[in-house]
Amino acid sequence: MPMIDTSVLVDGFYDPPHPPVNPLAPQAEDEVVAWLWRLGFLSTAAQEEHLRSFEFGLYHGLATPLVDLDHLVLGIQWFCWGSLADDQYDNFDWGERESRMRGVLRDMRAIALGTERPAPARNPVIAGFADLWPRLTDGLPPRGRQRITKHFLDYMQAIVLQNRYHATGHVPDAATFLTMRRNTIAMIFQADVLEIVSGIAVPDPLRDSLLFRELVLCFADILAWHNDVYGLEKDLADGQTCNMVRVVAASEGCALAEAVDRVLERAKDRQRLFLEIQGQLPDLADSLGLPPEAAAEATRLARDLRAYAHADLVWIYRTRRYDLDRPRIRGTFDDLITH
Repeated sequence: MPMIDTSVLVDGFYDPPHPPVNPLAPQAEDEVVAWLWRLGFLSTAAQEEHLRSFEFGLYHGLATPLVDLDHLVLGIQWFCWGSLADDQYDNFDWGERESRMRGVLRDMRAIALGTERPAPARNPVIAGFADLWPRLTDGLPPRGRQRITKHFLDYMQAIVLQNRYHATGHVPDAATFLTMRRNTIAMIFQADVLEIVSGIAVPDPLRDSLLFRELVLCFADILAWHNDVYGLEKDLADGQTCNMVRVVAASEGCALAEAVDRVLERAKDRQRLFLEIQGQLPDLADSLGLPPEAAAEATRLARDLRAYAHADLVWIYRTRRYDLDRPRIRGTFDDLITH
């Protein structure tokens, strides 16, 4: 696969933290693995070995090196559950893809909105969300809860749209893909998770401003496009059409190798805009009538988003998640939604 590293980050995008890796990461990963066993997501030693080869604990140890154990566990739980659940949405079909996802969406929407709590034994995907969501959103003010709920449901609905392209084998057009991919990568939602995990509280007027929302979109684009470059061969092998490199190649009439170069250059443009917006946060906060502390909180979140993007590029050299000989689902995990 096209391998990329931290050299694809522009100057000034990453500020090394201290410590570079959260020393609690191995313990946190163990706790998350035990949680997945309790849910029924893991049922064999081979599945646990497969999951641990993904190195999710390392990823979040790099991305959130200063958080305490409980918050580190919470962040890894979302990422592990979300990744395994996402594979469930993508990798089983038998002509039932739409109906499978319809039931998942119905249950998750009910849990997120608090209108119903499905029986935890329904399946590990729903059981995990029913356990995780109340803890993730506990104590959020009304606007914060509304924001994270919208972002999660947008992610789920985008998965449904993406699956329609995968089912037909069609590569989406560039305009449709941009919004869809920003949501399927789940990084708009991830920004909310990082805000919670790191104990950051950006005031609503600043958090909801157009400029700060654009900063979060830059983050989502950077992570999605880097992911689509280093995951290209895996997506091709799995018949996944919703990949930025494939979309650029199809829409601009170029070879995949040229499309990789174009995608990485556009990701750099988004990094530069991210840094530009971050530098404007003090003036933006002042224009909204907010004190300097508001800009400081927003800058903390922006720094965490940049650390997350950096961690992704370090993690890719340690994870086995994108190995061509290691299936994401088939041959390792059962269909946990239908059966």
